Amino acid sequence: MREKIDCFLPCSDLDSARDMVAQIKGSKTIQHIYLLVNEHLGELDGALCDCEQIVVNDLTSSATIAAIAENAKADYALLQIRPREILMAKGTLDRMLRIASDSDAAMIYADHNDLIDGKLQPHPVIDYQIGSIRDDFDLGSLILVKTSLLNAFASQAGENAYKFAAVYALRLFLSREGRIFHINERLYTEQETDTRASGEKQFDYVNPRNRKVQIEMEHAATAHLAAIGAKIDPSFYRTPDFNEQEFDVEASVVIPVYNREKTICDAVNSALSQKTKFKFNVIVVDNHSTDGTTELLRGFHDERLIHIIPERYDLGIGGCWNTAIHDDHCGRFAVQLDSDDLYSSPKTLQQIVDAFYKQNAAMVIGSYRMCDFDLNTLPPGLIDHAEWTDENGPNNALRINGLGAPRAFFTPLLRQVGFPNTSYGEDYALGLIFSRHYRIGRIFTELYLCRRWGGNSDAALSIEKVNANNLYKDQLRSLEIMARQQMLQGKQELINDSPLMRFFNRQLEKWDDARNRYQDLRNVKTRELAVGTSTMKVQWNPARIVSTGAKIDKQTLAERPCFLCEQNRPKEQVKKSIDGQYELLVNPFPILPIHFTIPSVKHEPQLIRNSYSEIHKLLTEYPSMMVFYNGPKCGASAPDHAHFQGGTSGVLPLQMAWQRLSRNLKPILNLNDEEGISLIEEYPCPALLIHSKSEYSDEQLFIRLYEALPLPEGEPEPMMNIVSWRHDTDYYSVVFPRKKHRPDCYYKEGDEQFIISPGALDMSGFIVTPRKEDFERITPEIALRILNEVSLQPDELQQVIAKLQATQHLTPNSQHLTQKEPNVTVGIVSGERISFSLNKPYVAKGEVITGDQVVEFSEGGILWRGTQYRNLTFTPQSKDASFSLNDVTIGVNFHWERKETQTFEGTLRIVVEADKIVAINELPVEKYLTSVISSEMSSTSSVEFLKAHAVISRSWLLAQIEKRRQHESGGDNFFSFTKSDNEFIRWYDREDHTIFDVCADDHCQRYQGITRANNTHVEEAISQTRGQVLMYGDEICDARFSKCCGGVTEEFQYCWEDTPKPYLVSFQDPYCNTNDKHILSQVLNDFDQETPDFYRWEVKYTKAEVSELVNRKLKDDFGEIVDLIPVERGKSGRIWKLKIVGTKKTFTIGKELEIRRALSESHLYSSAFDVEKTDDGFILHGKGWGHGVGLCQIGAAVMGEQGHPYDDILLFYYRGAEIKRLYN
Repeated sequence: MREKIDCFLPCSDLDSARDMVAQIKGSKTIQHIYLLVNEHLGELDGALCDCEQIVVNDLTSSATIAAIAENAKADYALLQIRPREILMAKGTLDRMLRIASDSDAAMIYADHNDLIDGKLQPHPVIDYQIGSIRDDFDLGSLILVKTSLLNAFASQAGENAYKFAAVYALRLFLSREGRIFHINERLYTEQETDTRASGEKQFDYVNPRNRKVQIEMEHAATAHLAAIGAKIDPSFYRTPDFNEQEFDVEASVVIPVYNREKTICDAVNSALSQKTKFKFNVIVVDNHSTDGTTELLRGFHDERLIHIIPERYDLGIGGCWNTAIHDDHCGRFAVQLDSDDLYSSPKTLQQIVDAFYKQNAAMVIGSYRMCDFDLNTLPPGLIDHAEWTDENGPNNALRINGLGAPRAFFTPLLRQVGFPNTSYGEDYALGLIFSRHYRIGRIFTELYLCRRWGGNSDAALSIEKVNANNLYKDQLRSLEIMARQQMLQGKQELINDSPLMRFFNRQLEKWDDARNRYQDLRNVKTRELAVGTSTMKVQWNPARIVSTGAKIDKQTLAERPCFLCEQNRPKEQVKKSIDGQYELLVNPFPILPIHFTIPSVKHEPQLIRNSYSEIHKLLTEYPSMMVFYNGPKCGASAPDHAHFQGGTSGVLPLQMAWQRLSRNLKPILNLNDEEGISLIEEYPCPALLIHSKSEYSDEQLFIRLYEALPLPEGEPEPMMNIVSWRHDTDYYSVVFPRKKHRPDCYYKEGDEQFIISPGALDMSGFIVTPRKEDFERITPEIALRILNEVSLQPDELQQVIAKLQATQHLTPNSQHLTQKEPNVTVGIVSGERISFSLNKPYVAKGEVITGDQVVEFSEGGILWRGTQYRNLTFTPQSKDASFSLNDVTIGVNFHWERKETQTFEGTLRIVVEADKIVAINELPVEKYLTSVISSEMSSTSSVEFLKAHAVISRSWLLAQIEKRRQHESGGDNFFSFTKSDNEFIRWYDREDHTIFDVCADDHCQRYQGITRANNTHVEEAISQTRGQVLMYGDEICDARFSKCCGGVTEEFQYCWEDTPKPYLVSFQDPYCNTNDKHILSQVLNDFDQETPDFYRWEVKYTKAEVSELVNRKLKDDFGEIVDLIPVERGKSGRIWKLKIVGTKKTFTIGKELEIRRALSESHLYSSAFDVEKTDDGFILHGKGWGHGVGLCQIGAAVMGEQGHPYDDILLFYYRGAEIKRLYN
């Protein structure tokens, strides 16, 4: 124990130093004493003669620590880290050294006494733990450090040259390298100089004067977290789904209160006076107040105030919060207001809710001002926590003792995590947990007034209470650090952080019957059956007799109310909307541990042909789910109402054996190297696999399989079950082709009867038996016989396989034929703000809506009625429902461009595209065509001409829908331009549209909703040609058309991509040269007739005019244009490469539309022109209007007037094509 310590003491005056040195010299543990001085004090004498001086600028910098380490030679170094007068009892250093040696600690610190105004007061400190990383952790003024570790720290300190944070960084380093040991003994006394109350000291870290200090402290803390594997990277944060559950109100202000008769009315009135665009309420949890608080609350008569007195008497503030958030009245967001405090303005609540959506945050924290009861500002004033950054806030949160106020939470996540039942630190605990996975939004302007008065619980606390609070928060930090370490090491968390699971758990909380059945399911008996190389599982589930024994004949279905329709469901059953078309429900009669029913919003028959793609969408949205489908006579107990089911993935024997089964697949049909249809050879009954990676491919493959399956007599569709799941980017659908509803044994009696009605789960090897006797008696042979009896027989299966193989050579386009009329999505209008009116009831986000609406682009989302969404769907509730969109632009970039209010039928979708929002109308194809042809054609048109136009518009539309699907699946990767230093060739086609099928303007087809759909001749033409399209072989024709070809039609490749279409060829058109106003009025509708002389036309430009025009339109500097040289023409004479020669630049452009746009303010009539140079400019001699490809509308109108039938008109313009009907 001899000479083991070197002492390093701050010295501001020699007298104080002499007293301290005199105390220390009494110990034989001392080797050297060093005085840390600002400047050299000269030669020392007396008690200080043996001391050495080290000149430093401060006690907190890396330079000071390095100087100490350089001089420390003994085993331990005693550091006085605060410049205070110290009184040390005899034996203090001996005690510290002995404990350091016995514990082998990296650092030692001890309790002490404070001398305040001449009075001695005990100053205990708390134990150090992994979460004690606060920079203001109280170590006292003396620490004993192992010198070897001090030197190790100093040797790497050069990496971070701290001015203020070196001692803090040293402590963190020592905690990583060894134990920091607390001596629970008062070993010395120090003169306390900071006598402020605890309520004032606690805000030092947010004082702007300390900002430079805090930045360094944050750096040191972050480096420490990285070193111990607990640093969070916010770039991996999850995005909350604010629509994962439905709520009656958007927000709830939560006020826990106990005995606050002086302040509670102010708080409640502050909350109720909030002005918002959404519904909110105020939930006050009155924790059994014994003063007048309860009576005051009962005096409010506002239905928005929810006054709750909990049943329990042991609740802290956290427990009161839990009571509020689990109450059915709680809104989507739960917002804090303490019973002492006030909101700063009536806009506070709106600002907080807006911040959730704008910042995609799961928790939002604002800023508050400290004030007295009269609202006078108290130090330190505004607490805005400006130290928080999006990049490092979740790490820095572990260094500081608070996060700010008011605090607000996304309720479903808050319910899942829950508050600790304490009255201190409960909010901080939640902030740390939320910041592990989700962004915490910040509002740095004042929202909240924190009133300090004599009754506050934290205005001035004893040292014991401060220690208790700090110990608890250190424990919270310890838990969080350990959780983060495990998370970053890849360990799965106990709580499933899934919106789907939160929805499921919330439903069970509120629905006793369903919860009891799921609990009973845990005890349901199961047994295994070995069937060949496969294993089946049998479940005895008496509750499923409801489904297994269901009668599904027409009379029974007609007599019973549909249990999937919303009006007939139990009141406890909640829903989650899926894209406005389906609803997610918890199945109250479960087979699986998690079991959902997913019915269509509309009551329509259980058919799969046109709804199969919904399975892929569900798996995309919920990748951990397994989805299954039961056909009308294949296990569906509600064949009159379309629905899917979903649930726990990986528990079916089919899935559990997939690794083995997938090794023995027999390919039948391949779309490409990865996607196709296979036979699962080793499965006990016929099973066909669809393996896909995109929705488009998935649907294409299913359609081929669907078309290959036999159609039983009297049935609307082939019989089948489907089980689908996803693994990473691979989507698997196993289709079980059926021929029989139920096995014969279902209808037998006595021992021969087995009440088993196979559905998708049974076909997947999970056989459900409602009767105990069936569960006990079923054998592998019986199970195998049942599954194969209801399946296709081997010869029938071979016929299916042969049909599939025969389609291998067909293009995907040819297989997208449908027996049901498809829908089309039309982009109508876009912008930062869209206003519209719902003329009849629509449903959006589970609520019936009518009247005027406004949606706005806001922070990457859609702001509607004060709430932000990723997308919005307004679904009509009646066939005649319509909506009106304001400021719809028509004639974009044409000379007749203008804005109108237009009215549309069908569904309205609002989606985000880049930095704007887009209104999309979804409606049946035939309704769309009625509007298009009414907009394009006159009511005076001949019926045969209108019928021809109906077929080409339908053909073009369905071809574009197909192209978009191929584009989404990566099936058309061509570029729509080529560019070099002296040439730019571009064509304009539908690949411009990625979020809808077609736009509403002339770029695609002119669509103006029911605003123009009032032409009875058009309706007749549409009806008579319903479902008819032009086909070339197995391909739907891309049926282009233009106003006037000018006497010669053009070929496809000269206007669009270099892929000739055999049916779009160039030929002489003898019909389109007419001046007959009656015929022209059939094509030139309204404003189109503002355009005269288009069969042959002439445009004159001066050099100045054409130079200004070209430079502006091409956004380049050509100088003066001196020549326009046609480089290449199509077969009709249309220029598709034009060389522009200027005094500064020569450049070639194409194709035809690029040329037309460059040489006109809107569009030149066509690119079929000759160039005549004049002394001062150019004359363009042109012919025709439009690209000239396909049908010439003027020519077709003439043919119609001459009595040609529509099929003659079509086959004249589309050579070699055929007219076929795709749907009835």
